[in-house]
Amino acid sequence: MSDPVSAFNSLPRHARTFEDVPNDWIFTVRHVPVYPEADLIMLVNPTSRESRCEGPVELSKLMPRDYYGVIAQCLLSAFVSGLGTGEDRKKVAPWTWKTTEEKMAREVSGVLKALGVREELVDVGVADEEVKKVAEAQWRDVLGTLQRSVA
Repeated sequence: MSDPVSAFNSLPRHARTFEDVPNDWIFTVRHVPVYPEADLIMLVNPTSRESRCEGPVELSKLMPRDYYGVIAQCLLSAFVSGLGTGEDRKKVAPWTWKTTEEKMAREVSGVLKALGVREELVDVGVADEEVKKVAEAQWRDVLGTLQRSVA
């Protein structure tokens, strides 16, 4: 299946991951201040602390409609290509997904619905403060790794 939406919609979906933790994900948009500057869409499972980044993309130059469309496409791509590394890549749809901002949740939900993502996955929630802190800590680790790699 070459269509990302069809591929995503065909993924199995379970409440718990293969590692037996909740299959809940938070996504955030992160700017990478390392040359060449760009943005990443970061996904984090707040229980397992597994994270993945999609991109780089240049979101700052996009109109709002396109901005949220790129985010939605990156999310679909992450799950379709599988989370994890190497032979351990697991191709499953999330049970839930949330983000850090109400507007982003609303806009990405609208894009997912317009794209034809299956009904139970068009609702994007807003993470609570504890989950936001986990995502922030994971981002600090990723950014530190990126900065050290170019130093």
